[in-house]
Amino acid sequence: MEISAVRPRNSFQIYYVDTNHLFLRQNSLCVVETEHGVDIGKVVKCCRYQNNPSLEVKGKLIRKINESDMKAVPEIEKIERDAFEKCREKAGAKNLDMKLISVKCLFDRTKIIFYFVAENRIDFRELVRDLASIFRTRIEMRQIGVRDEARLVGGYGPCGKELCCVNLRDDFDPVSIKMAKEQNLNLNSLKISGMCGRLLCCLGYEYSTYREFNKNLPPPGTVIRAGDKNLSVLGVDTLKESVLIKDGERYINISKSDLNHSSEGYTIRKEVLEKLARNDEEIDDDPALY
Repeated sequence: MEISAVRPRNSFQIYYVDTNHLFLRQNSLCVVETEHGVDIGKVVKCCRYQNNPSLEVKGKLIRKINESDMKAVPEIEKIERDAFEKCREKAGAKNLDMKLISVKCLFDRTKIIFYFVAENRIDFRELVRDLASIFRTRIEMRQIGVRDEARLVGGYGPCGKELCCVNLRDDFDPVSIKMAKEQNLNLNSLKISGMCGRLLCCLGYEYSTYREFNKNLPPPGTVIRAGDKNLSVLGVDTLKESVLIKDGERYINISKSDLNHSSEGYTIRKEVLEKLARNDEEIDDDPALY
């Protein structure tokens, strides 16, 4: 089966669908049928000839979007705007503690989906009945999390680029504070938190690389034997694969290749100690950087 990945209009979800013998390029607009109904979407990935049993196919492509389909979009968007205002008005009148994020009307108008955020469970049965009587179609209320809210609303991250969750991620992978610690990042919550208030998704991108590099470097606080001295590691530069130690008044950068590692711990190689000793003779007692 030939498979394409499609992101429906005004949605954060990606559906893997049967191409139905329609070979559409990436970023092509199309009419697609999913488990929720017929909608307009954009092809975001092409997975043709891919026999991946983990991919769950949920629909099929119907056709490439045409001029008639495009003319119907403004009317559907008007329905969504009206539904947003009506839902917010009705929810306020019923004192429902919910934050309405977005409204989506399917292309075939068989369903209107309301996305909202709430701290607790909401009894919205009366709200659904009121909305169904106004719009004469099926109403679905979906409670989403703050990360999905950021994905729907969109925006730009501290890097200046569009949020990763909008374009780069299918599903959210777990992100932990351990990832920030492994990369020696500032643990100030404002520095490593995204627009959603949770830890930045990009913390996971280089985590495995840092973990692999740090595996062969002594962590801060490790005692390193330098001749007859015991020196402590003050910091680690993972990408340069070096550690910072202090010897008296001197701060010294030692690369991984200058260290010997055994079951007894870390020691500085003899030739490196000799070089440091020669440098020590050539300079005053001011701090030096090797």
